[in-house]
Order: sequence, then C-alpha cells, then structure tokens
Amino acid sequence: MARRVLAPGLVLVVLVATGCSRPEADDVPAGPVRDLGAQQVFRHQVYAQRDTGALRLDLFVPPRRGVATPLVVYVHGGGWDAGVRTLDADASAPEAPAAQRLWERGYAVATVDYRLSGVARSPAQVVDVADAVRWLQARSARWGLDPDRALWGASAGGHLVSQLGMVAGDPAEPGGGLTGIRAVVDWFGPSDLSAEAQHEHPRLQDYVRRAVAGLLGCLPVDCPDVADAASSAGACGWWSPSAHRRPGLRRPGRYPVRNVSGDEPPFLIQQGTADSLVPLDQSLDFAETLRSSGVTAEVHPYQGLDHGFGVGPQTALVVDTLDIFVRTHV
Repeated sequence: MARRVLAPGLVLVVLVATGCSRPEADDVPAGPVRDLGAQQVFRHQVYAQRDTGALRLDLFVPPRRGVATPLVVYVHGGGWDAGVRTLDADASAPEAPAAQRLWERGYAVATVDYRLSGVARSPAQVVDVADAVRWLQARSARWGLDPDRALWGASAGGHLVSQLGMVAGDPAEPGGGLTGIRAVVDWFGPSDLSAEAQHEHPRLQDYVRRAVAGLLGCLPVDCPDVADAASSAGACGWWSPSAHRRPGLRRPGRYPVRNVSGDEPPFLIQQGTADSLVPLDQSLDFAETLRSSGVTAEVHPYQGLDHGFGVGPQTALVVDTLDIFVRTHV
C-alpha cells in the first residue's frame, strides 16, 4: 500500500475552566448509556445565535476517571451545503467506531453545527466552528473537561478544521485567535479551492460549480482572492503533480506558503487513494507545504478507498491510526 508519512499530529483545542455555574435547561443527559458507548450525552446545546437561527452542538462524555477529560471537537462534511452534526446518525460510518474508540480511551467528543453555504458564504463556516470552540472553552468546568482539546473533521469539515488550525494564532483572521489548539485531524478534506486546482482536475467541474462555488459565492476563476483565502495551500500558477514528482523536475517554490504561517499545530491527514471528489495530490501537497514550513504533519493514503472511506477491513486501520495519533499528541 502506498503510504507517505510525515510527522504526527491532531487538533486539540484548549478550553479554559471558568468555575461552576447553574446548569442550563439543556444540561440534562439525553438518555441512558446507549449513544455509541458514551457515559452521558448532552444534546442540542445552543452555542450561538445567528440571523438564520440557533447553532447547536452535542457533547458525548465518557466515564470520569478522576482527572479532567480531554475533548475532541468533530466537524461534519457534506460539501458545505449539507450534512448534520449527529455523529451517531449512521453507526456503520467510520466516524462512529472512531468516536467509540476515543470514548474508550477517555476522550469526550463534541459535534457541532455550522451555517451551510445555502445561507452563508465563506468564511462564516470557520467563524461558526471557532465560536463553538470558544463556547466550550468557557464552559469546560461544567463537564469536567480538560483545557486542551483536538479538532477533527471529515470532507468539508476537514477543510474547516484545517483552516481553523492555520488561523488559530492570528486574531485578525476570521475565526482566528483561538488558544490551545494542539493538533488537527483532517479526513479527506480539500485544501486547494483555486482555479488552478480546478484546471488540473477537470473531472471535478461539476463539484466545483456546485459545492465550491456555493461556498465562495463565485467560481474560483472569477474570484481568485476569495478562493485563495479559503484554501490551505496550493500552487502559484498552473502546475503538474506528475511532473514535480519526477527526479530533477521539481520546481523551486512548488509548495508555497499560501496561508501557512509555520505556527500551525501538528496535522494528521487521512484519505483514500481512489477518492473521487478530493484529489489525493491535494493532501500530499498540503502535508508537504506544512512540513516545508516547519509544521509537524502526517499523511496516510489508504489504497483503493474512495471519498468517505466506506465500510470495510481498512476501517480498523483508519481508526487505529487516529487512536494512536490522538494518544500521542493529546
């Protein structure tokens, strides 16, 4: 199996303990111990109000072990225009066994809403996830959560947590200025929304016209600055992945620091080699961009898996890799 591994990492977000407060109406466990193995589940917590309505999160808490509980914040996919935060909606999806493993290891998991592109354009989605993290930071003592946490996202959610990881240290950027982000886990998220990436992969034209244009409010070719701002990394001008990987043909500056500062937390990137929506080249190049900027980054391609991983024998490997990464860095 082709595998290109850089250094390890996962996104942890620091939560600040604020002391005890009176429980709110929604601070009631949703039911008995039946939600994918969590000890308690606190659903429908309103973390922000927008003109489009309330944004909510669900918090899955494992049994207490006498110490503060570390938290992983999960962001769902769906092309930015669909999807739900309900992690246990499909118990056969790889997110479910991954979350179960985290709970078994003593981690809490929060799953968050964000405004979909049908009602708000980028960077609203990154701002929403950042606000969810800040809300959890301010209430960590309520559930006995540790100040340090991780961010984990799939597909569009992988894109959002990657963006948030890159702006965490810059309060001038939308969603930026978070403290205590320790690592980011990106499952098959796109990292380059530019017109160049669209040109390189013409089979993705329909995806770009629907999902990417919906997120940006324009086609990347018509708003390159907007597309660049929503990208993690990518090429300066047109490029050829097959050419730059041949010995002696690698162009200087192939991995530009488009939005990477070098201060990012460690990253773990996992993706299938047969991904039909997000080119694997993007993940490989993004990891190389991070590494060339001094950031710890690890990328794991899984032979033959499509977008979303699906259900099969490699699910265990995907979960094991996530498990090891979180326990190493959180």
